[in-house]
Amino acid sequence: MANLTGEQEYNQQQAELEKDLDSRLNSNDLPEAKIMVAGITGTGKSTLVNAVFGSDMAKTGSGKPVTEHIDEYHNNDIPIRIWDTVGLELDSEKTKEAIRTIKETIASKAESSDPYDRVHAIWYCINSGSNRYQGAELDFIKELHSIGVPFIIVLTQCSGDEDEVNAFESEIRKINAGMGLGDVRTVQVLALPVKYRGVSEPIEPFGLEELVNVTLELLPSFIKSGFTAAQRVSQGEKRRECEEIICSYVRAAQNGFWDKVPLVQVFAADDKIMKMFRKFGEMYNTVLPEGAVKKILSASGVDFKNNFWGLISPIDMGYSKKITALLEQKKKDGFTVEVADVGKNDRAARMIAFYGYTFVDSIEELWKRLTAEQLKDIDVVMDNLIAIINRKLSDRNRKTENGGKQNEKDQF
Repeated sequence: MANLTGEQEYNQQQAELEKDLDSRLNSNDLPEAKIMVAGITGTGKSTLVNAVFGSDMAKTGSGKPVTEHIDEYHNNDIPIRIWDTVGLELDSEKTKEAIRTIKETIASKAESSDPYDRVHAIWYCINSGSNRYQGAELDFIKELHSIGVPFIIVLTQCSGDEDEVNAFESEIRKINAGMGLGDVRTVQVLALPVKYRGVSEPIEPFGLEELVNVTLELLPSFIKSGFTAAQRVSQGEKRRECEEIICSYVRAAQNGFWDKVPLVQVFAADDKIMKMFRKFGEMYNTVLPEGAVKKILSASGVDFKNNFWGLISPIDMGYSKKITALLEQKKKDGFTVEVADVGKNDRAARMIAFYGYTFVDSIEELWKRLTAEQLKDIDVVMDNLIAIINRKLSDRNRKTENGGKQNEKDQF
């Protein structure tokens, strides 16, 4: 990278990382984000991790030490690695030594030649009821912040008096500003419902989605897709990532040579649709083998025969009207629909857009309907997805019947 300015070198590195990410996505291997969850004992770190990434996340990686003071949580089905600081107590000599070794470990990772083998963000947890932000804890935060890794203070267990919690957060911000830590973000979180004696309704969890959104703002772009797939609290972020996937395949179909060659374009479209579907599954923590995807698509009419008639037939048979109606509806539903400009002659691209939004709709419904345990059962997932996709396709067929009788082969 000789003779490049700092900005040019950075842009070139980012381009290389994005290219590497494309390769990882094409091989169904999402990049793993590495998040450190720090804080003294009793601040609810494990509860927070489980709430954001799944109920058994903290259990899966327990007992796998990175160092004497850091344990790693990892689940092979979720593209995230959690580093948890363990056994820290305020104002103890042991904690001061732990702070030094933890900082050295993170700093060594920051200098790694592999950008995926680094700590990409730090969540520092403070119990909102402690009302203490000084001494060893402040020293720890200053040390970790100095490494340059995106840093967020998470006020946990925020079920107490709202004014008191807000006052504590304001004090933290004030102290940070005076210590040169003004860029540190703070988020108030209640990870689990809390019920008080004599009060009929529990306090519901809050702040988790804000924590996810703030983290995504600070993460480097090449790692965001893995974090988005791993987290289980923000459907909006998953939806945005899925829309980017739709756009990438639609643009590829618009620009691809084989996507415009008669008959061959059917195979090209089928391949893109299958890959797109599998990526959506990953975004919603539902990793499906290729055979399961083929079965779901075939049982939903998303197969060669249907795509043949949609792409090869010289007669439109209502496809364009149906696709246009869907894209217009998606805008009303809150999607960005950046592919609405695709012309009617770009049949493969429009078909991919139609199926893409239908699949995202279906997987969102599946995600709400099934428990985390049920999502691990491939047969349950297949049966439910087939039923949901077919219902949505049938509903859309009925909505367009007023514009003309649909051909029997018109399945999408």
